[in-house]
Amino acid sequence: NAKAIEGYLAYAEKTLLKLTVGEEEDILDLFSKVDTDGNGVLDKTELYRFDKNGKLFGKLDTSKDGKIDKAEYLKFFQGLKLKNPKALWGYLRYAQGCLKKLTLDEEKEIKSVFNTIDVDKSGEIEEKELAKLDKNGKLFARLDTSKDGKVSITEYLNFFKKMKVDNPRAVYGYIKYAKRVLKM
Repeated sequence: NAKAIEGYLAYAEKTLLKLTVGEEEDILDLFSKVDTDGNGVLDKTELYRFDKNGKLFGKLDTSKDGKIDKAEYLKFFQGLKLKNPKALWGYLRYAQGCLKKLTLDEEKEIKSVFNTIDVDKSGEIEEKELAKLDKNGKLFARLDTSKDGKVSITEYLNFFKKMKVDNPRAVYGYIKYAKRVLKM
């Protein structure tokens, strides 16, 4: 009976294939981690790690205003679950892996801060050059992983890559802080 099948599909869409509370929490947690500037919406630069060609952004931005809000984000994942429930978890795992990487903008900003700190342009930061940002020397000790008294660009970037894994928003906060202190 076609009517019964139609009724069952409507029921399934509203109940069985609806995002669970846990799924919704995971999706909103992902949203907040992707929202690196904390403004409550995603733009193309924030989504770039997952969407190099912009196709996903076009699907998510249903209002076509150049921003993705939480409602649009949730609606996308609800649709994904309806089409293929396993795809939802596959994408969430993929996205969590991508979050551990610095965005191109973050890497560019971090290199810019590094170059500003490197006053003598030696390509390495000495402890005295970091003094404006590191009053007690603790940051320098954490950055200088080779313990040679200098911080290379690789050591500096690796520090922020680890920070990104532990606390994605901290990278953005540090960049903002450093630019303010260094008057960039």
